[in-house]
Amino acid sequence: MLKKKILFWGGKSQTRILIEYLNKKRNQVVAIVDPSLKKLTFSQKEPFINTKKNFDKFLKKANHCVVGIGGHYGLARTMIFDKLYELKLNPLSIIHESSIIDKSCKIGKGVQIMQGVNVNCFSEISDYTILNTGCTIDHECIIGRGVHVMGKAYIGGRVIIEDFATIGSNATIFPNIRIGNGAFVGAGAVVRKNVKNNEIVTGNPAKFLKKNKLNYNLWFLK
Repeated sequence: MLKKKILFWGGKSQTRILIEYLNKKRNQVVAIVDPSLKKLTFSQKEPFINTKKNFDKFLKKANHCVVGIGGHYGLARTMIFDKLYELKLNPLSIIHESSIIDKSCKIGKGVQIMQGVNVNCFSEISDYTILNTGCTIDHECIIGRGVHVMGKAYIGGRVIIEDFATIGSNATIFPNIRIGNGAFVGAGAVVRKNVKNNEIVTGNPAKFLKKNKLNYNLWFLK
């Protein structure tokens, strides 16, 4: 099997962790791209790119891509993945070997599933979603594109989380709840009722705090 030649987008912690997860015998990191940084935030032997000229050069050497942007930047992560896909790079999923994903689940492309994650029966995880360390997705959940479920969060059965939403660390989502597009559930929140699009909710029980704004900048890929 030929090695996958991967272009990583993002020069901070998420990329650093995902590179550590890679099977180096089957994968080669061609370069790390981040136009927002003057230099990487960590030490890495692979070339670092922050100019359009060098990006175009290394783009030709890669055949897969990973967007290592975590936090609440699900929309940006998704749009960058989509642009790189248009440039003929295949989105690569990285799934830690300690995660448990039932065989009945459907997993999209470009997902990042970290250590100790548990995804129960008949759940669907859409493209470019991050399931962070130790979180649990219970049975029959539907997780949209570009979602980030942070560490130790618990998502009850039959929950729907729409595109680009973020679920904070240690949050609990009760069964049969819908979390709207672009919503943000704060760390440790306990959600007992539906959350509307672009709402930020916090506390126990979770209550509306303010509206969420989704930011992205694709100038580098135009």
